Amino acid sequence: MADEFTLPDFKDHKHSLSDYKGKVVLVNFWASWCPPCIYEMPELTRLKKQLVDQPFEIIAVNVGEKKYRVRKFVKLINFNLPVLLDTSQDTFHAWGVKTLPTSFLIDTEGDIRYRIRGNPDWDDKNTIAVIEQLISEHTTKYETIKTKTPDEAEATE
Repeated sequence: MADEFTLPDFKDHKHSLSDYKGKVVLVNFWASWCPPCIYEMPELTRLKKQLVDQPFEIIAVNVGEKKYRVRKFVKLINFNLPVLLDTSQDTFHAWGVKTLPTSFLIDTEGDIRYRIRGNPDWDDKNTIAVIEQLISEHTTKYETIKTKTPDEAEATE
């Protein structure tokens, strides 16, 4: 199970990982001074657009930078995915991250399925296939539960 976190966005709204339960979530730890992080941000945007109608979310967790600097940077590069601020680096350390960028693919049950150090090329068809497989697992599981009779569903609970 992925460690829960609650972090603010630019408007100081709190977001928790558990808010996204039922979706496949890509948690990406990054910083504006990290060239590989900057390089992958347009790829993350394209990935989200490609999977927009799917139960999939990307959370970009900025590590250790001040809110004004991150907001300015995100605006400069026109990055419009959810950005959370880990200014204290507590979540960064709690998740055992050592290098940036580091990403985690979390399944719909909240379990970490993949840890990715560096940029795996989010545009690559094999990378996308892994994410689609995680989404498919959830969809298949949901459809199986949904198509059971009430007696069958009760027997499995």
